[in-house]
Amino acid sequence: MQHGGFGNLLDQCLGVRPGEQIVLLTDEGTDAQVVSRLTESIGARDGIPLVARMPVPYLPGSEPPGAVAAMMAEAAAVIELTSLFIGSSVARRQATERGVRYLAMPGVVLDTFRDGGPLHVDFEQLRDDAERVGRAWAAAREFRLSTPAGTDLRGSVDGRPGRVLHGIARDPGAYMAPPDIESGTAPVEGSANGVVVIDGDLLFMGQGPLRDAVVLHIENGNVVGIEGAERGRLTRMLERCADEQMANLAEVSLAFNPAGTICDVPMETESARGTAHVALGNSIAYGGQVNAIAHLDCVMRDATLELDGRSVMIEGDLQ
Repeated sequence: MQHGGFGNLLDQCLGVRPGEQIVLLTDEGTDAQVVSRLTESIGARDGIPLVARMPVPYLPGSEPPGAVAAMMAEAAAVIELTSLFIGSSVARRQATERGVRYLAMPGVVLDTFRDGGPLHVDFEQLRDDAERVGRAWAAAREFRLSTPAGTDLRGSVDGRPGRVLHGIARDPGAYMAPPDIESGTAPVEGSANGVVVIDGDLLFMGQGPLRDAVVLHIENGNVVGIEGAERGRLTRMLERCADEQMANLAEVSLAFNPAGTICDVPMETESARGTAHVALGNSIAYGGQVNAIAHLDCVMRDATLELDGRSVMIEGDLQ
């Protein structure tokens, strides 16, 4: 199998230039073949690859060791390849504030870079779709998210910005998460009510797509009930977080990558066009006000988004 996604990532997404120091963040769960191929491909572009290995993060958003954080701050760019997402860490925010370009790609494997796969797409073209929906989020007052499986969630997004992750991080300080291409926002705290049927995956909470749906009951912006045979994947992570603010509905987003599939790689699952995801906990990056300890994404299939009563996207098709 060919893996053209490596060149696409380094050229289209990151824009690696000669002499740039590129830090690869790894841990014991990182796919060694991905590290090897990236090291080789960065070197072929006359960049300087630096591999930083750290312990497996305890929670999403955990801080890397201080010496690793120092490497991040001095690099031209960082590619996060750890087992668990740490892109919301203080170390990452400080690095991007200094102009470091950052790609959050936790848990990707060699197959993620396959020809025809989610890193082998035209990010520039797909950026237009994501930004169009981002503008719609920013202009809206009310949202409704629904799916054939039973999701029916409504709330306010009045005054909230649309946040777009389009995968392209060529400008100083840019933060992106390819193969994920998404557009979303943080609902106004306390405003969301309804039912969310998670029939895709609970990202980085157990291995692989859900066999049975997990149902979230949302009242006044908080999760008040969790049902389903695999609910333990989420409840165990919430217990590990030990933060009451994790009940907050932090994000509602749609995905745009036509080559993404619901699979064992969380970043590819989250990218798959036609899916939507909600997140619990920290909403700061999405324009919200809840600074919880972590941000937990939950993916559903075949989503429809309505803003102010008008359909914006139906199961992957823009309206």
